[in-house]
Amino acid sequence: MTTVTLGEFEIHYTFTGTGETLLLFPDNLHAAQAYEQDITRLSASFQVLAFDYPGFGASSHAWLYPDELEVDYFGFRADLACHLLAEVNITACHVLGIGGGALAALHFAGRQAALHRLRPLSLVADSLLADYDARALHRWLDVREHFYVRNAHRLEAWHGANWRALVDADTRFLRRMAERGGYAIPEKFINAIPCPTLLTGHLQDPVLPNLAREYARLSDLIPNCSIYLAGTAGHPYIERPFLWSNPAAFYQVAELFWEQNNIT
Repeated sequence: MTTVTLGEFEIHYTFTGTGETLLLFPDNLHAAQAYEQDITRLSASFQVLAFDYPGFGASSHAWLYPDELEVDYFGFRADLACHLLAEVNITACHVLGIGGGALAALHFAGRQAALHRLRPLSLVADSLLADYDARALHRWLDVREHFYVRNAHRLEAWHGANWRALVDADTRFLRRMAERGGYAIPEKFINAIPCPTLLTGHLQDPVLPNLAREYARLSDLIPNCSIYLAGTAGHPYIERPFLWSNPAAFYQVAELFWEQNNIT
């Protein structure tokens, strides 16, 4: 991986493959390293740009810019991605976001890209709610505790020996967000997404309640939107995005989407 300085952050990223650029937003607690197999597969068709968020992975672990994070946690990550694209001289890209990373991907496609004169070419967003009420956000954070218990060795490999302090700080921040009523991406940002969009997930997902209804709402807002919901249910208490629970089906659907939009 390569390091670049963005503001006061040292950001680690990987940029590999051939073809048009695909920007990957990892799920909330994941580093780019968690997606090595996906990056390898995607790099056959795209030049994949994946990075570690500030506070995670091999990027700076200092908790900086708390005022900007308070304004919009996921929008902050989308803005950072725009600065990273500028550093590598990319002005247009495809976008893939998973779980919490899908929220940042929606922000990027519908808001931040235009502010930075970047052009999103397509968007695939997997396993997300764009509107969390307090109860749903607390439930999502409760599920993350199960992820900690079962994946401590992975989290340490991704984030280092102080991984628990990092994820606990992130959880406390998001708990405060839930206590203030939850989190929602403004509809005007979603409605402004200019590129073909694919939403994927599980039809029944206990971690993401009423996902089908949420995707129906999003499809009414996004001008060019397709949906795929797998008939199998997500795990009852472990966060498993569709990309990881059934990668063969995910890539079959995503590759068809890209083919139909003349992307691959």
